[in-house]
Amino acid sequence: MSARSAAPALETPAEAAYKRDRALLRALYTCQPVLFDGKQHHLHSMYPQVLGGGISTIIYLMGDATPRQPSEITYMEQAE
Repeated sequence: MSARSAAPALETPAEAAYKRDRALLRALYTCQPVLFDGKQHHLHSMYPQVLGGGISTIIYLMGDATPRQPSEITYMEQAE
């Protein structure tokens, strides 16, 4: 007898944003570098804000007063 395996559920935009923010928060707390414009930077701070029915996150990089969106930053995976 063969059992049908259910197709994996697609990730919602909210789940994807949560995973991205969680990875960036880990980088902030552990001082891991992130990539922005192809260069390594360290995160200075993250600020969540409620916009309508969702949450938006603003990120600041060390030495840069320009607010950035999480989609502009790439988290560098580190081996544990």
